[in-house]
Amino acid sequence: MSHQRLFIAFSSFALATPALAEKLEITGEITASTCAVSTTGGAISVAMGRVDLATVNAAERAGQKNFAITLDCTGAGSAQQVGIRFGGLPDGSTGNLALTSSTATNVGVAIYDAQGAHQKIGDDPSPASLVTIPANGSESLRFSAWYASPGKNATAGTANATGDFVVIYR
Repeated sequence: MSHQRLFIAFSSFALATPALAEKLEITGEITASTCAVSTTGGAISVAMGRVDLATVNAAERAGQKNFAITLDCTGAGSAQQVGIRFGGLPDGSTGNLALTSSTATNVGVAIYDAQGAHQKIGDDPSPASLVTIPANGSESLRFSAWYASPGKNATAGTANATGDFVVIYR
């Protein structure tokens, strides 16, 4: 009796349909050294200050505050072409960074590069946003943060946002 059960178990295993296999590709590059981000206390802080509600609701963006992300590539033996991909909780489909722990509503933080291109949360930088840092050099990548209310219906209150960024090498 036990031999029959064993045969049935092996038979059903042999008749199982195979799973479809998909391709896995790993790409990358090993470099002698990458660039280090220079920060104070491990964070880049942008103090937006007070921005008038009427100004936020009247324009595409308001309250411009410039900031820089400095990359030290002194350990790299060759020039580095780099950009920044910003991450965090997106504000709907706007590409802006959503407010967190805030009482203001219907507003987010839009980030723009030095050329005035919108740096959407989660998107890789455009080729025009890339900066070439010379071998063994350092460079500051410049950006601006703005309050943005695409529906022009923001409400007053605290307006704080937290995100992250990743250095992209090309």
